[in-house]
Amino acid sequence: MNKRTFTRAAVALAAAAAAAAFTLPAAAQTGQTFRLTIASSHPATLPWVGLMSTLFVPEVNKRVEALGKGYKIEWREAYGGQLYKMNATLTSVEQGVTDIGWVFHNLEAAKMPLSQFTTVTPFTTDDVRIVLAIANEMNEKVPALKAEWDRNNLVFLGASGVDTYHLFTKAPVRSYDDLKGRKISAPGSLGLWLRGSGAVPVDGSLTSYYTDIQTGVSEGTISISTGILPNKIYEVAPYITTVNIGAVYNGGMAMNKDSFGKLPPEVQKIFKEVGLEYSRVLGETLMQRYEGALKTMAEVGAKQNPPVTVTPLPPAEREKWVRTMPNLAGDWAKASPARSAAATAVVKTYMDALRARGVKPAREWDKEL
Repeated sequence: MNKRTFTRAAVALAAAAAAAAFTLPAAAQTGQTFRLTIASSHPATLPWVGLMSTLFVPEVNKRVEALGKGYKIEWREAYGGQLYKMNATLTSVEQGVTDIGWVFHNLEAAKMPLSQFTTVTPFTTDDVRIVLAIANEMNEKVPALKAEWDRNNLVFLGASGVDTYHLFTKAPVRSYDDLKGRKISAPGSLGLWLRGSGAVPVDGSLTSYYTDIQTGVSEGTISISTGILPNKIYEVAPYITTVNIGAVYNGGMAMNKDSFGKLPPEVQKIFKEVGLEYSRVLGETLMQRYEGALKTMAEVGAKQNPPVTVTPLPPAEREKWVRTMPNLAGDWAKASPARSAAATAVVKTYMDALRARGVKPAREWDKEL
């Protein structure tokens, strides 16, 4: 080998070594400190946000310390819209505004269309524990669902959801027909549930309902007891009509894919394991808080004017709602020829998983596809 050839070879080897060093995650270094931000558009008073702080962060810290490799995580926690609002839950994690965040995929139907499968299958189950268990399983085993997180630069950690939906309104709702002409707030794609009723859906979320109802932007909302209570929305919408539209998978904790890639494999594994634990505990927490939330609202709102009242929608009226709804799942599956087959498969997988767990849906959506 002449001198010039040797020099070229040495330069090539040096370049290759430099490239390899560059691509190795910094997290591979023992004893490294990782500085991570965890955030949400919604406040920590809501269970699916609060558990990010009270469960996820300390449990990750405990398990990372137990590795015995000297790794340490310095957290910056920013909940309640400190970094971004409800319309930016996906993009803020995607773009690295936060490393970890709660992604509200009900407001991201364009970017995560297949993830809306519980939205188009209402009146199935009010047990959010079942819904979350199935959602976690499907996000692991259904490639098309995994791809929705991946192409948005996200790593799915654990599903979030909410307890069963009811009506919270300024005026009483005694029948399904009473909804006709009323402006009812609902988050994103959940406005689909009003199709066929004659009601006018108004986009919003728990952070906007109080003001929207108070100012007349809407006349009530389809929402959840565990969210209405801490936001005191019962003060402006005192008529609670229990409908049991069903529990919903509404998104989940996710991590920026680039941030995740900088962690060593054993720490990545911890993040995913604790994400699933967050999801399990969330389901249990919501089921425990649900009945208490309804009772508390009735008690604390007893002296306001008008007082809070909790009234079930008569079974015949609920059945009318179930049967009058258009074929939401079928219409959704056929809306885009490019994803029709995948959407159909997702609905069938979900409904089969519900029945396998003993659920008897009020409407067999997969049989209408």
